[in-house]
Amino acid sequence: MIDAALGRRLVLPEMLVDELSAVDPKEHARADRAVAMGSPLSGSPAESIGRVRFRQVGAPDPVQQQEFTRPGERRVVVDFWFPDQGVVVEVDGRAKYEDPALLGGRTTADAHWQEKRREDFLRSFPEVRFVVRFSWADLMDLEAVRAALVRVGIPCR
Repeated sequence: MIDAALGRRLVLPEMLVDELSAVDPKEHARADRAVAMGSPLSGSPAESIGRVRFRQVGAPDPVQQQEFTRPGERRVVVDFWFPDQGVVVEVDGRAKYEDPALLGGRTTADAHWQEKRREDFLRSFPEVRFVVRFSWADLMDLEAVRAALVRVGIPCR
């Protein structure tokens, strides 16, 4: 909710910090961490959960909404970028390939093909060593997140 409110500019970070004074002292540390982690760059609730999971496993904070582009070519914005390890992390759900509202007239096959071409473009950048994809189910399994990140060289606790 914090990410969504910040992203829609319904609140400013300073407003959230001011509200911390009203939080029960026993809960203040948790609320303070949540406010400090808030980001207007999260593109979805799944991305917000992903950032929490990265923090829980002790991974470095990724760059959010990193753009990859070349003059005269396409532009791709990824959910997360770990530049020191050369790893892109994307959070995907099935709805992206099945929900008519999200497909915008495309077929499921068209959506899969476009996503494959998008990933091929990302992999063409020498700094991109790996592309990791997490689903909602993956994000619900902390050890699966940790294992996937460690497998591609992202340090975790």
